[in-house]
Amino acid sequence: MKRVIIFGNDHTNSVGLVQALGKFGYRSVALLYGKKTGLVKSSRFTDFVISGKDPQDCIDKLLKQNLSSTTKIPIIAGSDSCALFLEKNKDKLQKHFVFEHTTKEFSIEEILDKKLQVKLASEANFCVPQSIEFSEVGSLPVKVMPFAPPYIFKPLVSCKGAKSDITICRTIEELNEKLAVTLLHTHVLVQQYIERDYEISILGCGLSDGRVLIPAVEHKLTLYPKYVGLECLAKMEPLYDEEIKNSIIALVKRIGYVGLFSVEMMHCKNDGKYYFTEINPRNDGAESFVTQYGVNLPLNHVEDLLKLPMTSVKKTKPGYYIWDFHQFMSLIHRDISVIQFIKEWKMSHGALMYINGDTRPFYKQYSNWFLEKIKVRKSKNY
Repeated sequence: MKRVIIFGNDHTNSVGLVQALGKFGYRSVALLYGKKTGLVKSSRFTDFVISGKDPQDCIDKLLKQNLSSTTKIPIIAGSDSCALFLEKNKDKLQKHFVFEHTTKEFSIEEILDKKLQVKLASEANFCVPQSIEFSEVGSLPVKVMPFAPPYIFKPLVSCKGAKSDITICRTIEELNEKLAVTLLHTHVLVQQYIERDYEISILGCGLSDGRVLIPAVEHKLTLYPKYVGLECLAKMEPLYDEEIKNSIIALVKRIGYVGLFSVEMMHCKNDGKYYFTEINPRNDGAESFVTQYGVNLPLNHVEDLLKLPMTSVKKTKPGYYIWDFHQFMSLIHRDISVIQFIKEWKMSHGALMYINGDTRPFYKQYSNWFLEKIKVRKSKNY
């Protein structure tokens, strides 16, 4: 039996991995923590679930399992925390498992540091916003900044904060108030505000022989919540910008990263340039878009880890794709009209969670929402 471990939360990111690999005969053992939704378990490609209260608890339970296999079993991380804990436990895991890793001087923990990311991105010839790190409450109050407001405020290490922790401070007084609270538990990166008109995400895979696969770029056309959230409608197409492609390859090679990744960038409407936001050294939640587009990066990653022949790309489908639940929530909160909702569904090639032959996770996310709404189902954690 071909088996793979999917390590993450019980949501679309993990489901996408299970489905991408399931179509090629891989059975998934889901290593889950956080909110219990039943999405991953509902997939016909999931063998069973090992759950824990946190990433370390999950790994401890995995090590107690008797997963008979003649070869090492791949583990794929679906969050920054998972990638970090795989690295922290590599001495315990590497006898029986293989997973994403770095081959040079930088660790996964160092790569997750936003300050280092900005430095390395700049060296790889990305355009980067001006940035400054704050680490101590004693440095407050800030009286002068090297760039004008507004300021983008984000945790220095992404797994120590959520996307909702990234905020805009419009005055230096507001910045000081935010710093006074946040610096008590984590370091902060404050960046120059870039007035963007849209965002892009480039999803790829670093291979063990040094090659970097970059099959597509995702244009995030609408977001939920509006302006600040995750994608609803996205356009997938080849990455034609050679400068961006070369910068990504240089960055991935510089850190020696082997595994799935995404690079997020924003397009500035004032100067027309693309600015580097961050690199995520793990599977991206929108990976299913790339799989439906025609390139199975999770499969390529597993083949690379197991030193198997690489599955070639037969045909790609550039065009529009929908993150279905985000689109639904945009409709519920009246960010979009019913007419726009129907129009965008008709123009799309597919939905993130709707996979022929494995539709239960798609319907499960809506039944969960409805049952929680009428208070029949209570939110639970593993």
